[in-house]
Amino acid sequence: MPAPAAIAIFGTQAIALALLLVLRAGHWHPNIDWLYYPTFAFVYAIWILPILGYMFASAPLRGYPRAPARTRFLCLVPAYNEERVIGNPVRSLMAQEYPRELYEVVVVFDGTDRTNEVAAAMGARVVITPTNGYGKHRALDYALRTLLAEDDDRYVAVFDADNIVSPNYLSAMNDAIVASGHACLQSFHNVLNGGANWVTKALWAACVSSSRLYLTGRARLLRNVLICGTGWCCRADLLRRYWPRIRTQTEDIELNGILALEERVRVAYVPSASIYDEKPLSLWVAIRQRMRWMCGHTRVAYYYFWRCLSQGLLRGDAALLELAAYYLVPFALLVSFATWPLLAGLAIGAMRITGPLASGPLNLAFEVISLFFMFGYQIVGFAGTPELTGTPWVRVRRTILYAFYSLPFALVVWPAALVWALFRVGRDDWLYHTPHVSAADEREAAAMRAASVAARSSGVADIPLTLQGGTL
Repeated sequence: MPAPAAIAIFGTQAIALALLLVLRAGHWHPNIDWLYYPTFAFVYAIWILPILGYMFASAPLRGYPRAPARTRFLCLVPAYNEERVIGNPVRSLMAQEYPRELYEVVVVFDGTDRTNEVAAAMGARVVITPTNGYGKHRALDYALRTLLAEDDDRYVAVFDADNIVSPNYLSAMNDAIVASGHACLQSFHNVLNGGANWVTKALWAACVSSSRLYLTGRARLLRNVLICGTGWCCRADLLRRYWPRIRTQTEDIELNGILALEERVRVAYVPSASIYDEKPLSLWVAIRQRMRWMCGHTRVAYYYFWRCLSQGLLRGDAALLELAAYYLVPFALLVSFATWPLLAGLAIGAMRITGPLASGPLNLAFEVISLFFMFGYQIVGFAGTPELTGTPWVRVRRTILYAFYSLPFALVVWPAALVWALFRVGRDDWLYHTPHVSAADEREAAAMRAASVAARSSGVADIPLTLQGGTL
């Protein structure tokens, strides 16, 4: 982390703590209603209440009926120096339960190691970008311009270079496309290395909770989920037309806005198709990854917030209005972490508030909501995860423990990433490449394919619980 960002984080915390102690020692107890209530309303409206609201709408989705295989797919895997893990997506894509003549697997290589050789040896086609270190959205832009003809009728599916793809991914997407004609679709997002250490356990609980509760709730209420960076697919003609407009490091949520504004496309959710990706093994890597995300997310808000808001009002489109609000999440996170001195000041009696949140039933209700948001949400979302083996008590204990890990992870990682992003938000390059190391061997990939078949035969694939990857 650069020195200015570190100074900003630790310096402001030290100053705030010193001011609180001075206020308490001087018995001044200033009233902070003017600051507390606006920040409270902003954080809850943009961040906390939408997440909890989608949770209550997250009943299992009905699966799509099986359909004859007829959709043609182009599977793209952008990769930068991923020779250790590129076998994960290539092997699992080559083994799809879908007619081989209906899809093509292409690795888009913009690195300097042997990724291209490994991928080609496994049967994938390799496209090499003209410049190393292009970054994901530029590498995809080059591939789309190179591979797609004007009249291409395929769907383009995008995967990260560390992913394992469930063997029914293409067939599940075909079922959804044939049944409803969706133009863009997102799969269930799971974790490959969830049991590696406390960091990956925290991220595993958060990722599964998001897939099971947040995305499912959005699908039910808005019929529009977020593109999650990997495991999504979209009509080729839309990508040819609009991908050149991508300008940020978060091409996924930027594409959400472009498609909604220009084509009124809503992204469908197909939870019976799953991808498994590798989570960072250390806090430092997690901070750098989230710093990149926050830079991109903030830039997307700059480009698309007002357009989504105004067009949402003009069209009466709830999905566009919600997307505008979602683009403000980095600011809500920043305000949330920046207001800890207010909460600390109230806790030690150095500050005071009046009104409905000072005491009484409403204050108690929001305290319960806050505690559930911090400790209970991910317990609900992660409960019942199939990989948590053992006796019922052991599974319950692990569920609670993994969900609890999410709190210290968030308190350590997100403030640092958000403040650091303030110093990098003007940059439009890739900023940082997340290293990947979790290569699944053929035995593990075969076990995952068998687990997927067993889950679908038992009906599990029709609800958002299709989780087969990862080890404990």
